[in-house]
Amino acid sequence: MFVVNGRYLTQKATGVHRYAFEICNKLHEMAVDFHVAVPNEIHPDYKFNFKVVKCGSLNTHLWEQISLPRYLKRIGSPLLISFTGCGPLNYSNQIMTIHDVSHERYPEWFSKNYYRFYHYMMPRIGKKAHAVLTVSEFSKKEIVDTLGINSEKIHVVHSNVPFHNKPSKEEILSFKRNPEAERYILAVSSMDPRKNFIRLVEAFDKIKDKSVKLYIIGMSFKAFNTPDLQKLIGENVHLPGYIPDEKLQTMYQNALLSVYPSLYEGFGLPPLESMTYGCPVINSDIPALREVSQDAALYVDPYNVEDITQKIEQLLVDEPLRKELQEKGLLQIKKYSWDKSAKQVYELAQIFM
Repeated sequence: MFVVNGRYLTQKATGVHRYAFEICNKLHEMAVDFHVAVPNEIHPDYKFNFKVVKCGSLNTHLWEQISLPRYLKRIGSPLLISFTGCGPLNYSNQIMTIHDVSHERYPEWFSKNYYRFYHYMMPRIGKKAHAVLTVSEFSKKEIVDTLGINSEKIHVVHSNVPFHNKPSKEEILSFKRNPEAERYILAVSSMDPRKNFIRLVEAFDKIKDKSVKLYIIGMSFKAFNTPDLQKLIGENVHLPGYIPDEKLQTMYQNALLSVYPSLYEGFGLPPLESMTYGCPVINSDIPALREVSQDAALYVDPYNVEDITQKIEQLLVDEPLRKELQEKGLLQIKKYSWDKSAKQVYELAQIFM
């Protein structure tokens, strides 16, 4: 038996939270003996069948550092797995997850409190833990280089698309957009400085076809030094904030293309989401996105506004290229599986149980 750190269930579901949630769902389907320890409040976003145990009266990091280890020691100090955050500092029988080390590479993108907390905690817990999970070979190398954690204890367990009602390949390839429908480009992510949306809007404003709109979908978080994107809103640029999965899936399917101009990633989930719904992808030419998307995307220099503009215009008019990227994307997403990721986690957990 092992326990999963369930602090993620108190927070709105974004990429790292979905990683934790989907792996827990698959572990439950596999009939693995585990439960999720949680604080008192669970966010209404989550609907699940796996077992949860509420423990302690604290919340946020205090729950993770005080209530959680107390509970674990009370039930015999079982193996703990944290799929997000860090895990408790004063608990040695654990596996932690580090999705990326962007706070170390670019501390200016984060609030001072966020940077100080993770700069202190992450290497200390990582060196003490039995093993560290991460989501790409690029992130594994970054963890070794920045945190000094032994590469032999770092295990790559990929993320994947969290949507479950995926269209078939035949449905995607035969899908026809309504010619009267709104023509738009999609960009999906949290409103984080590294997502590079200011340059994206600057590049979008330079395209010749003024009938095309840009939708930037995502939320802001206190952890980030979020740029003021509201001033970029114009007649053709829209920031609707968070939208439910069902609507997002429809937007992917009807978009002309999606753009992910991020400056730094550990994995990069939105390009795979886009591919799942047959939406051609433009990616930043950075190591993690090259690793995850391979030849199923068109790549740009994320610091070069003119290059972003040129690639958007190229993909807008080049129907054969859009079709080629669509088909390559459908092949690329087959390489990722929550079943495979959950199995990797369970096999690793068995070593330390």
